[in-house]
Amino acid sequence: MSKEAQTIVTLLDQQYEQLLADARCLVASYVDASMKLYKKTGVKSVVAGVSIKQVSPNAYSIYWCKLVPLQGQKNKFAPLTIAKGNGKHKYPASSFEFVEYPYRHLVLQVEGRLAEIRRVASENRQLRRTLVAYEKKLSRYQALNHGDLYSGGSRLSTYKQCRTDLTRL
Repeated sequence: MSKEAQTIVTLLDQQYEQLLADARCLVASYVDASMKLYKKTGVKSVVAGVSIKQVSPNAYSIYWCKLVPLQGQKNKFAPLTIAKGNGKHKYPASSFEFVEYPYRHLVLQVEGRLAEIRRVASENRQLRRTLVAYEKKLSRYQALNHGDLYSGGSRLSTYKQCRTDLTRL
């Protein structure tokens, strides 16, 4: 990979890491806000959590879970992933119908911000994949033998000579 392309890939990776840090901070703020709502209202129905999971060496997934109480175990919950739909960055509001007031507004507010993070992060990873794939193709092309070509007995300039001629223009 060229030095310039590697610099861009590194920058994209740094930006992606910052997006993940922003998502983690938002999730921590959501938990804090949920606790404040609980203390203020006494309503215990926080049943939606956020998970940030690494799905490949260069990508993470940010998704919501419904926290379901485990039968016979007090204060123990199992997270069930809430389906968002493929190719979508935002959960529909209907995905959170099980969340009661006053938490529902908070969940929808956090989801709006997470959706924007997902969208930008997805574009970041797509740019990275495209650049890496292009660099591989360019490298293979440049490794080809661009030797002399012959046409009807007359010799044509070599590829390298053509490139040299073009740079003189």
